[in-house]
Amino acid sequence: MMNMKYFLNICVAVLLTACQQNNSPTTAPDTLWNDDLFQPVAEVVESPEQIFALPDQVKMEIRSLTRSSDSAREKTDALLTYLFSKKGTNLLYQNDATLTAAETLAARQANCLSLTILSYSLAQELDLYVEFRDIKIPEYWTQNNGQSLLNGHVNLNVVGGKNVKTNGNVDYSVFSYVIDFGVQSNKSHFPSVALKQSQVIAMFYNNKAAEAMVYGKDDLSYTYLKAAIKADPLAAENWNNLAVLYRKKQQFELAEKAYLLSGRLDPEQLNSKANLALLYEATGQTEKAEQLKRLVDSKRNQNPYYHIMLGDESFASGDVQSAIEHYRKSLALDKKSAEALFGLAKAHLSLGMTDKAEQYLRSAARSAPNRSERDRYQGKLDRLMTAVVQH
Repeated sequence: MMNMKYFLNICVAVLLTACQQNNSPTTAPDTLWNDDLFQPVAEVVESPEQIFALPDQVKMEIRSLTRSSDSAREKTDALLTYLFSKKGTNLLYQNDATLTAAETLAARQANCLSLTILSYSLAQELDLYVEFRDIKIPEYWTQNNGQSLLNGHVNLNVVGGKNVKTNGNVDYSVFSYVIDFGVQSNKSHFPSVALKQSQVIAMFYNNKAAEAMVYGKDDLSYTYLKAAIKADPLAAENWNNLAVLYRKKQQFELAEKAYLLSGRLDPEQLNSKANLALLYEATGQTEKAEQLKRLVDSKRNQNPYYHIMLGDESFASGDVQSAIEHYRKSLALDKKSAEALFGLAKAHLSLGMTDKAEQYLRSAARSAPNRSERDRYQGKLDRLMTAVVQH
């Protein structure tokens, strides 16, 4: 059984599974709200317009790059230049920073969702046809302030040109380009679905809610969750996080109803089922808990990222041998997992086995999916070797 109290859904490095659009809540949402549990907050929730708004100066800059061209390809080139050459050199990825487009430009760092929102707003200024895409990646977790956050992935597809087919439909796929801020391995081979802007707005609010909850700002989290569910009431992750919040408040009946609704909206999502199992265990409903745990574990045991999360938890709790076992299980499922190799490196280093740690760090650097990750592991290797020499 996992050591955490619950799993939060958040779009940080990546985005969550989108809900099935042909579903509808079978529990009236009004029965799942309890405003009396929370206090009003001073913070003002960003409006949809504020989420996507760009400063006037930025609008002028991006439009000046394509003033003499109507070509979708040339506009896309200008957009990429603005993002990755002119502005991108100082844009930093930070997985717990959910910001508006304007805030992202000012802060020079944000998570994948915020960077994709910025790209969308810039593309809109260039009159490019773009769509958000939800990438159906395996479950993937990151740690923030002692909590495990389930991630997903979103990117932006820019398409240009058009063919009018014989049936009268317009095909915009003549030219396409994917703008992707994923910091892990390439996820383009996974299936994807288009997202409506309202869904992305809900994801923004859900991220803010999860971030607030992680740092104990439950009143603010509730405010953002209400905004998220208003924007997209069919998104399973919103109801899961509301259930997590109710569980923190010891409102077990409300939490159960919200978890069940989340599961009905997206039967394939394991997160709400795992959380519900933890709730049943806490409330003495052992048989229900065990049934759900068996279902979830049977699927998650085939996911290398699941074992990395368990390894990280074991390592944090001081159970190094258990951590090594989990990292090795992850590596058995994905022999090129830089994260599992790094986990093995830090675990062996903690046991004083520097030779093993060096070996695994070198392998992690070789397996890293991109230059920044390779440099990160190489830096850790350099520091390890310096410490060994000095010792």
